[in-house]
Amino acid sequence: MSGIKNFLNNFIEDDDNETEVSENYETEKTSEYEKACNSDIRTATNAKMIVKEPRSYDDAKEVAQYLLAGKAVIVNIHKLNESSGTRLLDYLTGVTFAIKGSFQKVDNNVFLFAPNDMPVDGKVEACE
Repeated sequence: MSGIKNFLNNFIEDDDNETEVSENYETEKTSEYEKACNSDIRTATNAKMIVKEPRSYDDAKEVAQYLLAGKAVIVNIHKLNESSGTRLLDYLTGVTFAIKGSFQKVDNNVFLFAPNDMPVDGKVEACE
């Protein structure tokens, strides 16, 4: 009878050791290599993009409110005359600068404005 008790005690103790090993495995830390590779990855918490086609300079305020709310905006100014388009772009680049965002020309009369927490990767190069 004592042999069975010893066997069961050893079996239960071995089971506890296995649990400790699996617990150690779950709490394994990220290697320095993985940390270095993943350090530049940022996620946008509010990743939503708005597309606007302003009809007048007065529409700039609405676009600015989207930027201040943390949303990226693609603005197509092809329906504006040249002076209104220039004024609108000046206003939006000022807003973008104030929030430490970024902007770039996507196509003829099409621009992308993004807040600082929404990274934009890559540039569009002009093909002529």
